[in-house]
Amino acid sequence: MNETTQTSPEGVTRTPTGEIAPIPQVTEQKPTSTPTSTPAPAPPTSESSPEEPKTLLNEGVKPAEVRAPEKYEFKAPESWEKNGWELDGEILNKATPIFKDLNLTQDQAQKLVSFYAETSQRQHEESVNMMNQMRDDWRKEIKADPQIGFKLDSEVKPTVGRAIDMLGPKLANEFRQAMDFTGVGDHPAFIRAFYALAQMLTEGGHVAARGPSRFGMQQPGQRTDAAHSLYPNLP
Repeated sequence: MNETTQTSPEGVTRTPTGEIAPIPQVTEQKPTSTPTSTPAPAPPTSESSPEEPKTLLNEGVKPAEVRAPEKYEFKAPESWEKNGWELDGEILNKATPIFKDLNLTQDQAQKLVSFYAETSQRQHEESVNMMNQMRDDWRKEIKADPQIGFKLDSEVKPTVGRAIDMLGPKLANEFRQAMDFTGVGDHPAFIRAFYALAQMLTEGGHVAARGPSRFGMQQPGQRTDAAHSLYPNLP
């Protein structure tokens, strides 16, 4: 009997000795996908950029660490010194710990102080200019007032001055200083109100003469007043 491989009706393969042969394993082949396009390389970043080459003497040397001084010495800008201004010590005392915490050098801290001083001066000058312009507008308004503008120098100022003098020398001087300091002495409403009050408090001034009466300059017999009309023979 020849040794041949027998196949059962069920499709099972057997060996020549009649044993069932192992079923061969079939590996599934997955289809490979072909990329349609090649992705562009990523742009170089700062981390991947080459470092700046160092010279031989600088290889392995770390940058020097900035050290804050033990005590800062600040100087006011030249424009401040001309005006006699000084830096605010209280603000500098509050700013010094911040400078030390940031480890600023003397030059770095001085730049910040100078910037603060220049900014403060510019703001001060803008405020002064604005106040001067406002007071100038007040003066123009009161001088153009149809009621008191034309007699401002001849009557308004003297009347208000007499009312202020009634306060006494010390208080009168302090009051005039307050008007100049605040600028209220230029405000139209203040001038109108104070002039009205001053008229109630002060006596009227003297009446200036305008020359002799025309009747007194006539010859006897030419007078036309009531007395001589009734008694024409009066000398």
